[in-house]
Amino acid sequence: MIITLAGGGSTFTPGIVKSIALRKEELEVEEIRLYDINEERQRKVGVLVDWILHEDLGLDIKLTVTTDKKTAFSDADFVFAQMRVGGYAMREQDEKIPLRHGCVGQETCGCGGLAYGMRTIFPMVELIDDVEKYAKPTYWILNYSNPAAIVSRRAA
Repeated sequence: MIITLAGGGSTFTPGIVKSIALRKEELEVEEIRLYDINEERQRKVGVLVDWILHEDLGLDIKLTVTTDKKTAFSDADFVFAQMRVGGYAMREQDEKIPLRHGCVGQETCGCGGLAYGMRTIFPMVELIDDVEKYAKPTYWILNYSNPAAIVSRRAA
């Protein structure tokens, strides 16, 4: 199985990868790919993930770290989407602006969640299009991007 983490530069990535790697046999994982548009963050996280897989756990799972969509999604079985569109700077705005107006600013609900969701919908649709273009026909996408209900929908 090929698993791609979209948003691979996230600080959550090492823990997610370790969890997947510890279930290598059960999941039949051959390769893990980290894909992110922020090359610098991803490079730093990639170094840690490489160490976890190959030094700490001593596994033979192939690791690919890329900013190229075709490389990231080609023949992927499973895509884990954990995008934070606008980064933490926009999260701060999503939470502070509504609070100034007496509204909920949390990123998964209220005005802050709506702003974050609206900002994430188009990049999520773009990711789906890219996965559809390159991944295996039987691919699955698991959305871990907040607010999950706004940016996710199971296709019928």
